[in-house]
Amino acid sequence: MKHVVQIIGLHPGSLEPLESSRKIIEEADVLAGGKRLLDEFPDFEGEILPFFSPVAAFAEKLEERSQSGKRIVLLADGDPLLFGIAESMIRHLGNDHVCVTPCVSTVQLAASRLGKTWKNLDIISLHGRTNFSPLFGSLQRKADCAVYTDSINSPSVIARALLEKCVTDYTMTVLAELGTDSETITTGPLENFIDFNCPDLNIVMLTVESTFNEHPVIGRNDDDFTRQKELITKLPVRAAGLALLGLNKGQTIWDLGAGCGSVSIEASFLAENSQVFAIEKDTERFEMIKENIRKFRAFTVEPIQGTMPEALAELPEPDRIFIGGGIGKGSATISEATARLKPGGRIVVHAILMGSVQRTKEIFENLGWQWQAMLLQASVSDKLAGDIRFKAQNPVTIMWADKPEA
Repeated sequence: MKHVVQIIGLHPGSLEPLESSRKIIEEADVLAGGKRLLDEFPDFEGEILPFFSPVAAFAEKLEERSQSGKRIVLLADGDPLLFGIAESMIRHLGNDHVCVTPCVSTVQLAASRLGKTWKNLDIISLHGRTNFSPLFGSLQRKADCAVYTDSINSPSVIARALLEKCVTDYTMTVLAELGTDSETITTGPLENFIDFNCPDLNIVMLTVESTFNEHPVIGRNDDDFTRQKELITKLPVRAAGLALLGLNKGQTIWDLGAGCGSVSIEASFLAENSQVFAIEKDTERFEMIKENIRKFRAFTVEPIQGTMPEALAELPEPDRIFIGGGIGKGSATISEATARLKPGGRIVVHAILMGSVQRTKEIFENLGWQWQAMLLQASVSDKLAGDIRFKAQNPVTIMWADKPEA
């Protein structure tokens, strides 16, 4: 006999079940869910099981009740498969033991209030989260966003975080207590929401007039970056280094000795919704990184000023590391980088000096890592005597290695 947990979505705000779901709820032996949802069914005569953490333990409790033959209904808000409880329950109980009945989602309801299609929205949840990178990544691409909030990540907190990133072209709409008699909708520029108060039950819509991003994903001209003369990872070797990093969505990336931030900025567009940390000790270059972040809307780049390896201590462990500067005459930086790199992660080193190449080679070999290298020298067109010549750039040794899986 197959034992199934019925996950039923209630209408946002009013918490009314679909008519087809009422009988399932009434005939259940166990009614589970969050307190706010359970309070809507004071006359339920069976067992009440409030949600508790961790999710795995809660799922185990539901499974025990189900295996004993009891009919289980787990209440959810809106669509349980849209940043809801259903994904976790399916993961713990198995797809064959979960049946989901969705209701209209909060995003759909919010879009209907604004007369706006929601099919192209980036839908982001900050509920119970501390990482704003998915939101910053969406704004970096100039996408319209629907943002699930909580009591900590409130509209005012979100507005302040975006203004700190110099986001200025978005309009915020806060839809509070949707689907209730107390429903309110407030729209305005981000500045209007710095000290904004509203009920915890709300969703934020962020919209921008233009969804066209004028910057290419990769291949920006060196002259487009604010930089000190010649102190930049130039376009040909920058493109090669970024390709060798093997960037993907949702990664943590370190750019050590970031200079003006050119690698960090282009990495942030390639690795969607990633956290990119640009570490640079020089004050003038650090300010240039911040200027370039503003110029290119690279909101997922976090500039860090400090001396390595000490500046790395508080950073999350990386999936990818790029070292374009900062190796110096010692091995402390690259030793710390290889130690902190996640298993399966990749490190790419650009070196001009033979001493840096030798130290990198020795560290990789002492660790027993398989490594590869290429020597890359590019020549670019340059005006001379009324004609064009090819002007050689410095040769750069690119070395890369993957950290073995544990």
